[in-house]
Amino acid sequence: MTRHITITGFAHSERFASDLRSAPPEVQRATLEALKHLQAHPSAKSLRLHTLSGMPKPTIWKIDVYANHAWQVTFELNGTVAELKRLGTHKTIDRDPR
Repeated sequence: MTRHITITGFAHSERFASDLRSAPPEVQRATLEALKHLQAHPSAKSLRLHTLSGMPKPTIWKIDVYANHAWQVTFELNGTVAELKRLGTHKTIDRDPR
């Protein structure tokens, strides 16, 4: 399910901060660019913004950092603020998105 969302800012969990610090430098840079893109153009097809099904509330949203889906970011929306939860490989996010 994808719908139009508005993001006015970001907050992050300690886990996201740790994930970002431990990611390779090129992934860190690409992640920051993807988040800028998400805020400016949340419906951009390159981000593949979608919700994760089968998860308890609150809704978890996911974007791709790279077109090959190798790295992803998950977040929850609190009004118009995206609360960043995880940065990880596709396999990591599928196993533990929060």
